[in-house]
Amino acid sequence: MSFQVTTSLKKMLAMKARKKVVQGATSSGKTYGIIPIIYDKCIANPRIKATVVAETLPAVKEGAVDIFKNFMMDEGRWNDNQWNATELCYTAQNGSKLQFKSFDSVGKAKSSGKRDILFLNEGNHIPYPIADALMIRSREIWVDFNADSEFWAHTEVLTQENSEFLKLTYKDNEAIPIETLEDLMNRKKRAEAEEARGEKGYWWNWWQVYGMGEIGNLQGAVFNGWHIVDDIPKHARLIGYGLDYGYTNDPAALIAIYYADNQFYFDELIYQTGLLNKGISDHMIRLGVTRYDTITADSAEQKSNEDLRVLGWRVLDAKKGADSIRFGIGIMQELEINITKSSTNLIDEFRRYTWSVDRDGGSTNKPIDKYNHGIDAIRYHFQTNMADPEAPRFAF
Repeated sequence: MSFQVTTSLKKMLAMKARKKVVQGATSSGKTYGIIPIIYDKCIANPRIKATVVAETLPAVKEGAVDIFKNFMMDEGRWNDNQWNATELCYTAQNGSKLQFKSFDSVGKAKSSGKRDILFLNEGNHIPYPIADALMIRSREIWVDFNADSEFWAHTEVLTQENSEFLKLTYKDNEAIPIETLEDLMNRKKRAEAEEARGEKGYWWNWWQVYGMGEIGNLQGAVFNGWHIVDDIPKHARLIGYGLDYGYTNDPAALIAIYYADNQFYFDELIYQTGLLNKGISDHMIRLGVTRYDTITADSAEQKSNEDLRVLGWRVLDAKKGADSIRFGIGIMQELEINITKSSTNLIDEFRRYTWSVDRDGGSTNKPIDKYNHGIDAIRYHFQTNMADPEAPRFAF
């Protein structure tokens, strides 16, 4: 099947700004259009370096790489000799390179060097510090996503000069498979049925995001009504820290917790993969954490907790039980929550942390086990230090 020039492709080709932000519904053809656009720029200009980035390596391989290969094979342009499967890099005959990558730390993003073109595929799944480190080293930038909630593309990129926004839906993609269109129309009917009943539930929100390409309310969000603030108030009192361990795929997260005027303030201090316990300790010294401060940490990591105690830190094992997650979340939902604007990873978690749903779209009353490293660190503090149901609530 040959490549089809769609309305989506034509609209994206007309974008001229350095930072191109494409918000699209499912099957709108955004990724299927951006990758060919980038590759054609590679073959039109010698020694171009273009990088396609997704959240994880599997996401890169199963998404952007497959799309690129199918496009090239459909057009009869694929050459096995030009593809490095180990490096996930295709080298054109003029020396231009199209590489596919993922980054799990800001350091790795910085060390990847400069490039001519950057494509952040499903950018809402990529933490802003990593995205920012890549964007500042790129001449031309593309970002695409399904807008299940507002994120850094809206609040950071589109507020800058030389940026441009485009919204696409399935109606812009004449190449949409008939089976996919049929499934979309079934979901549209469910959304319309909910609205007719006076409801705006799971399917209504799903259709807004994935059918119409609108910014959704992230149906089932665990936390609502929290705020982003510039700084911690000067009169706020530090009441402790929460610590969640991580290493290879998950970051270690240290969150400072403050209290003032019946409100709580959270400040992200550490959010990094690859940290050993000694590294966490070194970071805390540099950040000004004192040996008198209480750090409530994951009790499942007894060895790590003991390592930090040996290094002189006052570490409290988080209290856990059969329903500790739900209990901790319940306490946090009662709080007036403020998050510092510099806490970019924590903000991203609060935006994306939802209750899991069953196959019919109903809530399971259990949160998803992702986007929760900083949230878990905070939860450890509250479920441990306020575990006594008879204790006065929030008396600090």
